[in-house]
Amino acid sequence: MCSNKHRTMFTAMVIMLVSAVSANVNTTNEITGQSRMAWIKSLFDHHSWSEILNGNITLPTACEKDLQTYLTALQDGQLWASKIFDASGQYGPNLLFGNEYWLGSLNACTELNKKQYYEQTPPFATTFYVAKINVTVDNFHLPQSRSMLLGECVPASCSGDALGVLLQASEQATVAKASALGVSASLVTLVVRPVPGGYDVYSDIKFQILGSVTLAVCVLMLVASFYEGYLERRYRMIKATKDLELAQDNHKPGNNGVQSSEKTRNNGDKDLRRETCGVCSEVLLSFSILSNGRTILSTDTPSDGALTCLHGMRFMSVLWVIMVHTYLTIFYVADNKAMRVITERSFWYQSVGNASYCVDTFFVISGILVTILFLRTEEKKSKPKVVEDKQDINKNMNGFTSPALSISVISQDTFITESKTQSYTKEEIFKMIKSFMILLSYRVVRLTPAYAFVIGVNEIALRYTHDHTVFEPAIFDHITCDNWWWRNLLYINNLYPQREMCMVWSWYMANDTQFYVVGIILLLISVKHPKIAFGSLGVIMLSSWATTIYISVWLQYKARIQEPFEMFDPLYDKPWSRIGPYLVGMIVGWYLHKTRCQKRIPYWLVALGWPSALAIIACLIFSMVDGYFDVWPTAFYISIGHTAWGVAIAWVAVSCCSGYGGLVNSALSYRGLLPLSRLTYCAYLVHPTIMMYTSFLLDGPFHMENSTVLAVYAGYAVMAFLASLAISIAFEAPAVRLLKILSGETRRMKNH
Repeated sequence: MCSNKHRTMFTAMVIMLVSAVSANVNTTNEITGQSRMAWIKSLFDHHSWSEILNGNITLPTACEKDLQTYLTALQDGQLWASKIFDASGQYGPNLLFGNEYWLGSLNACTELNKKQYYEQTPPFATTFYVAKINVTVDNFHLPQSRSMLLGECVPASCSGDALGVLLQASEQATVAKASALGVSASLVTLVVRPVPGGYDVYSDIKFQILGSVTLAVCVLMLVASFYEGYLERRYRMIKATKDLELAQDNHKPGNNGVQSSEKTRNNGDKDLRRETCGVCSEVLLSFSILSNGRTILSTDTPSDGALTCLHGMRFMSVLWVIMVHTYLTIFYVADNKAMRVITERSFWYQSVGNASYCVDTFFVISGILVTILFLRTEEKKSKPKVVEDKQDINKNMNGFTSPALSISVISQDTFITESKTQSYTKEEIFKMIKSFMILLSYRVVRLTPAYAFVIGVNEIALRYTHDHTVFEPAIFDHITCDNWWWRNLLYINNLYPQREMCMVWSWYMANDTQFYVVGIILLLISVKHPKIAFGSLGVIMLSSWATTIYISVWLQYKARIQEPFEMFDPLYDKPWSRIGPYLVGMIVGWYLHKTRCQKRIPYWLVALGWPSALAIIACLIFSMVDGYFDVWPTAFYISIGHTAWGVAIAWVAVSCCSGYGGLVNSALSYRGLLPLSRLTYCAYLVHPTIMMYTSFLLDGPFHMENSTVLAVYAGYAVMAFLASLAISIAFEAPAVRLLKILSGETRRMKNH
């Protein structure tokens, strides 16, 4: 009997334990003691919402009913309710190391509405909200208010306002519980927004305009491609017939002279793919994918001869820019933000933090090319005209990708003629102004079509991204591009605050165009007064240094590796701070033209020049070993430093072009880089848009590691150049060919 009694008591105890465990399966453990982390882990727990709904808050009837249904099912352990809970944001690791994303899963919440794929689904539709909440925990854990992004999957009958009321009530209860435990904390909901929002891309008038333009250009490209294919096929058939007739005539006696003459003519025409057509046909053929694609992807050595090293320098610099922007993008969406601090401690990270010098390489290249092409044109004018051999109109178009990131083509009939008098006559002044306007217009027309297209794509992409992202992008191009796009097309956007800039990275385009204006003015003056031109160049460079130093010291600026864009508005993107490398490039261009890249450089100078150039580059990139500079070192670092970088790159260019580059020249001049070099302009324009669109549409934060960042970087680089190829074929190459038609080049070639 005693045994039966003990057995009964044991059974009762087991039942009580099982009941206790079962009762706590779907409830939050009670917080005991003063553990801050236990309290933090209990934040925004849906299990506590039942008590709140039974309190004094007022919610819409349908919303409150659906929430009660959900919370009851959650307590009962139903699968569909557990999935709603699981799709909502909860405590995540690395909070004390910078994680500010408790986002849950937008895709998982949306998936609950697809009843055809799941056996258990909610009896109501679900929707997703992201709430921005400020969290503070005592003076040690989170002493400064941390803005958290919290994802909530709730019934679709609940509006953002209703969820905000629920979260505020939950916060009050949670803070009261923390206070009872002796934990000093605060929670404040700032805003609640639905994801996705109400933006309909198809009803956007700008999307309709951009889509119509893109469709029209695509139709032109297809028609032009088929038409050019027909012309090329007909030309091959005619040429084959002529070759057959010539072969038959060669077997007849007395035709040796004819054979020699025809052979010479055929050698001159061997590269032709079709005959030159009339103006209307050539306008249409400017959009042909066949010829434009062949031109872009050609690995034939360009007509600039010894300057092939510039193509490799341009390509490597764009890769550097993409790498830097990849790191900055991943830093923003990473959940382990402490990894940024760890990464920034690395010695090698200085190649990212001090990467602004890669843009100076573009400026040097631009100065070299503009100067050389100007001087070549002037030289041709002073020589008697020689009838050129007939050439394929689709050949030697390597100069379609702009001096901004490639080579410029300058009309031969735009410059003033040299006069015997020292002063300018009215006619000469008029010709100078005319030449200046023609050159500037030529550049703007070549750059703007692709530029304007990317601006439109970027605005629409960012508007869609802001509407569909669970993050809060710090770029507001959907607003700035809508209001101030015209500043970009006038190339003056760098003169305005960063917060008003459309496509912040396009500051380079504005600077390069403004430098082009200064450079052309100096070159036009140099035709008659070279000493005045050189003197003016020196004054501009010294003024740039002095202005930059003054502003830097006045603002007490201390350069830091962690904040490379801290002085973006007063210094970083301003032309008076960045013109030095461009002027260095102009000097190098003048030197290379005068020496025809054949100047013999003493071996002692070569032995001294290369280590010096590499030392300058290494010092500028890796000298910030403590992570910062004081005021005066910073002033010289950001003023003379940019010019010093230009001098180092100038030595590389001069050495490679003069035959003293060795393996460096072989690498930079590799023919396989030529197509990629032609795509750098559009790749620079479009790659940040690709980065923002793909990263901000992630379902949740990115867990950053250097190895994965490098993998993402490789993907971004490939996507940028593929997009650049499409934009170049559709907009950039046709613009250049149309300009050649307007300048009469096609007619001259036809007459030959």
